[in-house]
Amino acid sequence: MAKIFCVANQKGGVGKTTTTVNLAAGLSIVGQRVLLVDSDPQGNATMGSGVDKRELQYTLYDVLLESATVAEARVRAERCGYDVLGANRELAGAEVELVDLER
Repeated sequence: MAKIFCVANQKGGVGKTTTTVNLAAGLSIVGQRVLLVDSDPQGNATMGSGVDKRELQYTLYDVLLESATVAEARVRAERCGYDVLGANRELAGAEVELVDLER
């Protein structure tokens, strides 16, 4: 059965990214399938997973705007052993673009 973990806090600098990347790596090491979803436009969890956010064809931004599926946008973090749905600075504009969309 799938489990979803969310690491969130409004305050910056409290270890959200570090916790998330290490939790993903730890779960991967014990044989769990992991998809890390980076929802921060800075993309530090993406980069921390060994994925270059500047070279992503699709990101969470594309998935939110329905121009790509999760399956198309996820990439393998080979050195970490899990999948990443990455983020980059385009994600910062998603909120503005989503305002006029239904659903």
